Amino acid sequence: MARDALAKFAIDRARGIVAADGELELKDVRDNVAYVRYRAQKPAADCAQCAVGPEDLKMFLQDIFQASAPHIRDFDIEFEEYSG
Repeated sequence: MARDALAKFAIDRARGIVAADGELELKDVRDNVAYVRYRAQKPAADCAQCAVGPEDLKMFLQDIFQASAPHIRDFDIEFEEYSG
């Protein structure tokens, strides 16, 4: 299995977990860095702590990729919020 296929497999696993909160896309893989776009739905005003922030997302992706695509050493995350 090609390295990028491993990264795609890992992002597909992660996508299923965060689907209720946003959209996750693997944009590119270069030099063992995964370039990821995350469009997060803005949380309700009464639950601001419910949102997944960039650092939490990075830690989550590190765990997923460590198991499925260990050649990925870092992440460049494009983070965007939108109103649902």
